[in-house]
Amino acid sequence: MKAGSLKVHGLWAVGLIASFVVGSKFQSSEFSSTDSRGDAQGSAVRVSQRGGPGSVAGSFSSNQKSGAQESGSELLLDAFSKNLIAGDPSALAKVAIKDPNQVMRRLAFAKLLESLTAENAAQIRQQLADLGAGGQELRDFNYAWGALAGKEAFTSAALGDKRDLESVISGWAAVDPDGAIAMLDQLPEELAGEQRRLESGLVAGLADRDQDQAADFVQTLAAAGNENAGRLMNVVIGEVLREEGHEEASVWVEGIDDGPLKGVAMDRIAGRYVRDNPEAASRWIEQFAAEDYAAGAVREVGKEWAEKNPIAAVTWLDQLPEGEGQKAGLNAAFGDWEDSDPAAAGQYLNSMPDSPKRDSAISGFAIGLAYQEPATAVAWASDIKDPQLRNNALARTGQIYFERNPEGAKAWLAASGLPAGLQTKIQTPQRRRRR
Repeated sequence: MKAGSLKVHGLWAVGLIASFVVGSKFQSSEFSSTDSRGDAQGSAVRVSQRGGPGSVAGSFSSNQKSGAQESGSELLLDAFSKNLIAGDPSALAKVAIKDPNQVMRRLAFAKLLESLTAENAAQIRQQLADLGAGGQELRDFNYAWGALAGKEAFTSAALGDKRDLESVISGWAAVDPDGAIAMLDQLPEELAGEQRRLESGLVAGLADRDQDQAADFVQTLAAAGNENAGRLMNVVIGEVLREEGHEEASVWVEGIDDGPLKGVAMDRIAGRYVRDNPEAASRWIEQFAAEDYAAGAVREVGKEWAEKNPIAAVTWLDQLPEGEGQKAGLNAAFGDWEDSDPAAAGQYLNSMPDSPKRDSAISGFAIGLAYQEPATAVAWASDIKDPQLRNNALARTGQIYFERNPEGAKAWLAASGLPAGLQTKIQTPQRRRRR
């Protein structure tokens, strides 16, 4: 797959930046809210530099646009921007934050970034804050500042609101990854408490530039014992999915070393893939079904598919190689099948020979069923052959039974013959979530 890139040299090109700042507002899905600012850190720069879908720069340059359409769009831009004062950051900042016209605000913000220099950035940042700029506006500005001035921007931001540092280092990493990584490796003691947030910002910036490099960096952190590596890999795979889609992402992920981080990425991809095409998703993930790191992804495919077609999902899971993935998938799938057709799910369970996968399937089925038919659910849980899994399922279904029907649950428990410790656990109220 191709690596995403961000090319920034000197001052920002207003046409590129405006592709996000203006373009996103011309999409009908966003026209209903005057406060829509986007939801990804640094998006004003990241999307614009790629000329993403819906951008003004991308749309106006398309050969598919007619001359009349192009002329009309240019006239619209001119109509909104003619009163902006180019080269006056103070005036632009005020328009960018305070103007009632949403298009004017975005155009002014684009021109403000165009006027940004290493010398005036700190002053503009303070003015934006004084004017009441929102979090996303400041993050976009900080990203641009970091990309433009790198270490100087980081050092300046460290003297002010330290929350700026995450987006500053993100922009820095998107342009100068070696410099940003070196800063993180040599972080001053007074910034030690910012380590986790700075890692997130740095990885986000690396992923904007090159997802392969970002993944390699996260794997390096994991090898050094960084407990935050799984969350950081989620940042990387999120960018791959956003840019490439789930099919390309399913190919890309094979380049990650086998292990938990690969599992994190596969789990995220599986959730997107199966909602679009369950059959294709199942063919992809079954190649890895015997691997423990893929258990979460197998579970995700089985669960999502079972919501649409439980028989197809369970039949697929039933023929997979035995392992944690198959058991997790069957547990989740039967937990969903119970919602739509408990009788059919029960018949299928009765047709399965005793085995670890059947035990796991019963556990998911029984815990789900307990919310509607707790007495039947505890009977199913009792049929699990693995002692530990059976006790866990009885504890959970029994707790739900006491919540739904205390008198019936007391009578069942008194005649159950279950160990005293398990009976105590069943009668202990717990914070409950639906599965």
